[in-house]
Formats: sequence, structure tokens, C-alpha cells
Amino acid sequence: MLRHATTKTRRTTVVLDFLAPTAFGYRLGSSKVQPKPSVRKPSKRHDTERLAEFPVSVHTQNPALLCQNIKQRISLLSQPGAAAVSDPDINFFDEKVVELRLALKAGDIARVGELWSQLEDRKLLRLLGRELRGFSERAAQLCFTDNSESWDADERKVIEGIAIAAACEGAVNALTTCMIRHIKRGNSQAALHLYGSFLVHSSNHTTSEPLPSSTQEHVEDANGLALNFLGDQLSHQPNFSLVLAAIAASALEDSFEGALKIMLENPVRINQSAQKEFMASFDDFSFRAKVQSYVHRVDIARLISRHHSLSTHIVNLSSNQDLSQIQNLYRAIIEGLNGPEPYLAVRDSQKSSQRPVVIQEINWAAFLTGFLRCHRRDLAENLWNDMLKYGVQPGVITWTALLDGFDSMGEADVASTSWDNMVSQGIRPGILTYRAVISTLFNARRPDDAIEKFAIFKGELADGSLPDTGDALPVYNTVLHGLLNNGRPGDADALLQNLRQKGPKPDIVSYNTFLRHHGRRGEFRAVSVLLERLREDGLTGDAFTFSSVLSALLKVGRTDAIDVVLSLMKRQNVEPNVAVFSAIIDQQLRESSEQGLRTAMELLQKMETNPDAQPNDVTYTGVLASLHRQVWPNTVLVEECRRYVLKRMKERNIRSNRVTYHILIKACLENAEPEGLQGALGYYREMANRKVPMNYDTWYILLHGLISREEWAVADEMVEDLLRYIKPVGALESLVGRIQRRTAWRMKLGPKIYV
Repeated sequence: MLRHATTKTRRTTVVLDFLAPTAFGYRLGSSKVQPKPSVRKPSKRHDTERLAEFPVSVHTQNPALLCQNIKQRISLLSQPGAAAVSDPDINFFDEKVVELRLALKAGDIARVGELWSQLEDRKLLRLLGRELRGFSERAAQLCFTDNSESWDADERKVIEGIAIAAACEGAVNALTTCMIRHIKRGNSQAALHLYGSFLVHSSNHTTSEPLPSSTQEHVEDANGLALNFLGDQLSHQPNFSLVLAAIAASALEDSFEGALKIMLENPVRINQSAQKEFMASFDDFSFRAKVQSYVHRVDIARLISRHHSLSTHIVNLSSNQDLSQIQNLYRAIIEGLNGPEPYLAVRDSQKSSQRPVVIQEINWAAFLTGFLRCHRRDLAENLWNDMLKYGVQPGVITWTALLDGFDSMGEADVASTSWDNMVSQGIRPGILTYRAVISTLFNARRPDDAIEKFAIFKGELADGSLPDTGDALPVYNTVLHGLLNNGRPGDADALLQNLRQKGPKPDIVSYNTFLRHHGRRGEFRAVSVLLERLREDGLTGDAFTFSSVLSALLKVGRTDAIDVVLSLMKRQNVEPNVAVFSAIIDQQLRESSEQGLRTAMELLQKMETNPDAQPNDVTYTGVLASLHRQVWPNTVLVEECRRYVLKRMKERNIRSNRVTYHILIKACLENAEPEGLQGALGYYREMANRKVPMNYDTWYILLHGLISREEWAVADEMVEDLLRYIKPVGALESLVGRIQRRTAWRMKLGPKIYV
């Protein structure tokens, strides 16, 4: 039990002498800004405006112009070997593509197969480019739909051949439809054979440029259990709809083991909206439920098998205090261990084809930290008990997570007791364990105790008695941060000098710690000295560095602050591109001051006049989100800035899409003032008026934000709107149930609720 870790006890524990440095997401206030997706100026090969619909009109009277236009398209597509295509082949390609389109429209499968083979024989299929999706969609319409009769073998061979070739280029409509047809006819083996054939072909095939998905989009939040987790699908993996179809075929065979194998070999993210669209293909509700159960469980296995992804997911959820999702995910994992069909294991000796995924200590540690960051020590205790129940002895990773959690709760006394218990049980603290306890003590304003622990750490580091040999600099950076925050700048400066002379060498995080401290105080002389030291050490500043310098210059009243910083960036060979500008703007807006806001807007205007750093939708959306998220002292100025951003977006033809609206709605709902709610509802109405499709993420962001604000009346109305369009499942269903239960409770109490 967790209380055994936080009270004096003599329980013995197995020692694990390793430590995973990426297990826990900690970030000092002076650490590097999280990198934003780099935004580059579109190259000619991605200039979609020049990609006119192909082929060029067959009525063109000028053959030379026709060949020129086609060659230009080939060049834009950057297909391998495109330059070697001869003019006769281009003419042949143009002619056959037109015939192929007509044959598809007429449903002449034999002719379609003949034309496709001709293009394939001359190796011209690659030139279809983006048009391939249209051919795939038309081919999907030709799939045999009558379940009472057999599919003509020749027609089936033609359509399936086209489907596999198109899927290898990223156009999966036809192949998905073929697999669904086989499943509906009860022929799971045919569906799985198609999937296997696709994998073989795709492994031997190199796509020149993946086609844009017609259903996928960037997702900015981890909404939903694990099904909406983002960011771990690789470009060479099959589309999620094909994996879904293969899982459904396995479900038809009652082979959950087969479904697990499919997911773990190709761990793609399957979001709830895509799953719902796929399930609509089947009329049998019991089969739908079965497939959904398979998908839910294999997705849990996928997430557990990707330790870093799971840790990041839980960190994001705990940062948003989204306890219900962490609990749902944890319950699903426990069910995977001892449910009616267990598929997870707690140690390598249990691993088998039925239980191929082992829950590592880093997974338990991630949940432990998540529960503590949500201030639920009781749930952390239950997890500790579960570990012991399943025979998992907490090692150094788990103890480090425990200390990190107590740091987030400000529980320095409990952390100290836990440290003593850990040592008494024979667990040797590692580098990150020391970092966690030192951070806890500094944050609790106990610098003397923190320095004492730091002295022990340095001694063990010097004599090589630490169990891990990783980079020790994070501990030193934590001490630098703690000394400055506890009013000991002299000690911090002495430590920095010692690091410069004896090592480990300070990095940009070390210097950013000092730049932030002195920059906020307007101590520009100290900032200048630090910049010179940074240069001497061969380091280059990042966005946080330049933003700190900018703040320092503004504090001392320099009206040319922005020009000075741009000049500094130039001297350090840092290109002031979109990503750097956007990061500095974000840092200035985080200051929540009128000066920071004015500086951010001035930087935005400089971007607009810089041909190499033109602001994009990410830049403008980030500014709008900051304006909505924070409570500003000068509301008139904020409104002027908001109108300016919207005006510039309109002038640049940048229109908000679903992801943009998600970011803005979430930002508005995080603003506790009434204007925050008004802003969120305004964007919601704008989405409806513009007919921007709302998916599960949209509704989740809205309901989660309304519940956090305790806007129950608005949440009731939102649930009514939601139920007109979709049937909630998963995490969204939990939110809807919570709102409905509260409404029922209030109605039952009636007027008594106000007494």
C-alpha cells in the first residue's frame, strides 16, 4: 500500500537498477519552450493551386501545350523517374486515363481491367497522383454488393487488383470496401487475404508522396479514452480503415489473438469518429458491439506497448486535471489483466501469443504520477496495492514517480519520509530520483534540506555509486532553478561558474534559467553578461532565450527592443522563421501583461512584412487562443487585437477549420470570466452556421469545459444538441451521463435544492 511508502516500514523490495529518463514529464520554469511544428514555406512540389484537375481537357488543340502541361504536373508530383517519361507515353497515359474514367463511370469492369493493365505494363500508374483517390472511390462503387450470389472471379480479380494498387498509394476506399463486402458475406479469410496482400505489396512499394486523407485531421487534444490519442502513426503504416477491417475479419473468426497481432504489427491510431463510420457498414448490432470491444482492447494493448506515448498521454490528461479519463484507462488495463479474456501480462514470464504485451514499471509509474498530480492520493494508494497484488515490486522508477507526484502536491514532508523508506528498503536512488526530491524541497522553501541532498548526490556521482550513468545535468539545472527561486542568486552563480570550469557543461536550459530570473527583474547588465558567457560556451539561444532578452529590454524601457533581439538572433545565426517568431510571441503573451501583448502584436506585424516568416494559421490561432485564455487588465486593447487578427486572417484567406475551432473553444472555456463562456458559445455557433462538421472531439471539448466551469444549464442544452447528431461512446458517453445524472438529481430535489 502507498501508505507503507510514506510511513516508517521495514518491508523489503526487489531492487531495479535502471531508470527511464523520459518516464516523467517535468519541466523547469526556465526550460526550453516546447517545440512547435516547424512551418516551412510551401515548396513548388506542394503548390496545390498549380495542380489543376488532371488530365487537361482532351479537347486541347495544341499537343505541345498538352504535353507541357502534363510534364509540369509530373514535375510537381515529384514522382520517381518522372523525368524519363517520353512524350508518346504521356499521350498514351492521357488517352487511357480518359477511357478509364469513362469505363469506371459505365461500370464496365472488364474494360477497366484492360486499361489498368495497359497503364501498369508501361509503369504509368504512378502518374495518376492525387487522381488515384477518385479512381479508388469509383472502383469501390463497383464492388459486388449482392450477398446471395457469388462474385464473378474475373471481375473480383480486376477490382481487388486496382484496390490494392490504389491503397499502396494511400487511396484505401476500394480496398476497405472490398474487405467489408467479404466480411458481410461471412468470408473472413478473403478479407484477411486482401489485407495480407496489401501489406506485401506496400512493403515492396515506395510512394512518392502520400495522398492527403479525406478523413484524418490534426488533433490537438487527447480527448477520449485511448482511441483519440494522437501522434504515433507512422507514415509507412496502413490506413486505420484497413486495420479496422482486418480486426473486424478477426472478430468474425472469434480470433481476438489475431486482432491483437494485427494491431501490434501495425499500431495505428483509430479515432472514434472513424470507427463509427466504419461500423455503420454492418447491420448486425451484435457484430458491431463485438468489433467495438475488439477495437477497444487492442487499442489499449497498442498504447501500453508504446511506453513513451502512454506516459505523454497521461501527463497531458493530468495537466488538464482530466481524472475521469485516467481512471477509465487504468480500469481498462486492470481488466486486460484479469478480465474474462486477459491479454496483458505483468512480467515477461507471462508473455504469450494470448498475452503479448507486458505492463512495464514505467506504465505503473505514469499512472501513479497522474493520480497524484490530480491530487488523488487514494487512487495512488490503490495502484500501489494493485502492483503488490500482481507481484510487481515497486522499483526506482516507481519511487521516482511517487516523489514527482508529491512535488506537484507540495508534500515535502511526505516526500522526505518516502525517501527514507525507499532507502531503507534497499532501493538505490538514481539521477532522476535525486532530481525529484531536490525539486520538492526547493519548491517547499526548504533550500538547506535540498542543498544537503544535493551534496549527497554529488558525492555518489563522484565515487560512481549511482545505479545509473545518465546525464546528471538535469539535477544541476534543478538546483540552479531552486537557488534562484529561493533568493540565493550568489550561490546559483557560483554553481554555474563551477559547471563551466569542471562540468558537466551547462546547456541552454541552464542559461535560460538565469536569463528568465534576471530578465523579469529588468537586470539587463546581468543579462548581457550571461549572453556573453553563452557565446563563449559555444551555445546558441532558442526562442525562450530571445523572449527572455526581449522582456529584459522592455523592462529597462528600450523602445528598440525587438530590433535588438532580431540583431542578436542574426549574430547567433538563428533564422527568424515562422516557428521562432511564433514561439517568442507565445512567450510574450504568457506574461499576461499589456506590455507583453503590445510586443507580441508588434512581432506579428513584423512577421507580416517579412517574406521569409509569413504568419500562418498556427500563428494567428495561437494569438487568438492566448487572447481568449487569459484575463487581461486592458480589455479594450485585447478586443482591438482580436479584431486585428481576424481581419488579417480574412485578408489572407485563412479560414478556421475544425481543429482551429477546437483550440479556440478550449481556450475560451479555460477563461473563468463570463466572456470566456460567451466566446466559446460564439465559436460553437459559428461552426454550426458555417456547417463545419462536429466530431467527438468537438463535443468532448465543449462538455468537458462546461463541466469544469460548472455551467450545468448550458451543458444540458449542449447534450440535447449532441444527441440530435451522434450517439456518444467512450469518454464522451461518460461526460453525457454525468450531466444527465446531475440534471435528474436536481429535478428530483425540486425547490429543496435552493434551501
